[in-house]
Order: sequence, then C-alpha cells, then structure tokens
Amino acid sequence: PFILLKNHYKLSLIYVVAAIALALALKLTLPPVYSGSFIIKSNEDKDLYFLNMLMDLETLVKDNDHMGIVEELKVPENDASLLKKIKLTPIFNSRGTDSSKAVIVTFDMSEQNRFKEMQNAMIAYLENSPHYQKLRGIRISNIESLEKKITRDIIEMDSVKKIIIENIKPAATNGNGLVYNVPVDPYKAYEINMGRYKEQLWLINKQKDQSSFELMKPCVVSKKPVWPKFSLLALALVPISLLLFLFHAHRKEKHNLAH
Repeated sequence: PFILLKNHYKLSLIYVVAAIALALALKLTLPPVYSGSFIIKSNEDKDLYFLNMLMDLETLVKDNDHMGIVEELKVPENDASLLKKIKLTPIFNSRGTDSSKAVIVTFDMSEQNRFKEMQNAMIAYLENSPHYQKLRGIRISNIESLEKKITRDIIEMDSVKKIIIENIKPAATNGNGLVYNVPVDPYKAYEINMGRYKEQLWLINKQKDQSSFELMKPCVVSKKPVWPKFSLLALALVPISLLLFLFHAHRKEKHNLAH
C-alpha cells in the first residue's frame, strides 16, 4: 500500500478530494435529523410495565414499521415517518436496578417542529393502555374509599370534641390521693382532627390529577441537526476512497507490468 501511495500519490489525492466533496454534497442534500429528549415518571408504585411498552415502540421505529407506529401512537402516517430513532435511559434509584420509576426518552425526528406532538403521543400511548387504565381505576376507587373514611372520622371527631367540651369538670381527688374526673385532653383531640383535615387536603390534590404518568421535564430539542454531520461522513468516506484507490492503483501497476 505504501509503494502504491508513493507511485500514485496524485491519484490518491483525487480519490480523497472526491470523498470529501461527496461528504460535503451529502451534508448539503440529506434531510436534517434533530434530536430531543424528555423525562417521564410513573405514578404507579413498583410498576415497570411502561418500560416494556416504550421498548416495543423503540423496536417499531428501528424496524421502520410506520403503520405499527401509527396504530400504537395514533398519529398521522406522515408524523410516524418522521420518527427515526428512540433511545431509553432508565433512571434508577439507590435501591437497585429493579426500582426505576422514571426514564429519559431521547428520540430523533426529521422535522424540528413536531417534537412536542410526538412527546404527547407517547405519553398518551402509555396513559391510554388497558393496563394503566385498570390501575388508574383501582387507584381512584381506593382514593374514594379513603376519602369516605376520613370524612366519617372527621364527623366522629367533631362529635367527640363537642362531648368533651360539654363535660369538662375540674379534677378532684379522693381521700386515697386518686385523681378522677380528668377529661380527655382537648389538645390531643384537636391534633388528631387536624391530621384528618390534612389527609383530606392531600386526597383533594390527588383527585385533581388522576394520570398515571408525570412529565418531569418537557421535551428539549437540539437547535442544530445531529445528522448529517460532515465530520462523520468524511470519516467514513475517506477510508473507503483509499481502498478504492488501492484497488485502482494495483490494477494500474499490473497493467503497466503487462506492457
């Protein structure tokens, strides 16, 4: 190879310049691809099924199955064709790799202004699945049952406070030094009741949002395309051009020897 380069260095330069020119042409003509990412968190305790669902989606994109993407995400076919790649990065907590409740979803698209719609479609894909609809129904039922119990406890505590207040008598002692007529501490009753009110407020906040997933960080899109990149194209094409040059130069040497 070094002898061929020495004997045909001009030819090698032609091949290298041609490779660089082709890399530049591809850089200018190939459709740009942008990258964006968002972080989503599951509100379902110890449930990792959403990771499997996202991995299924990742496979559909890898296989260029546009109709499968349309069916799962309920997006137009044109939007499905814009999706080029999905990468999942689970965020594990300190307890172990089986306790992830959040994931960074990074995806590439060939149109910069469709990322938000695709992000919302992925979240809806998870939220509206039969599995998470069932879990949401169970959670709502549990919250409603707990709300009824807390409301009943508050009513009972109000009645107890009323009885306590109406029957407070000063403490007295008998001849043996025993104390009687000591009422239940009203402050303790008040503390218990306030705890129930706090639980009630917490339930009200939980009822405002019954979604199974929380968008921790909205999608951030790259300002510049991640593909095509001139440096990567040149890095791939220049070695190929040198291999072609060696083949050409070798053929040329054989031809010269033959004559």
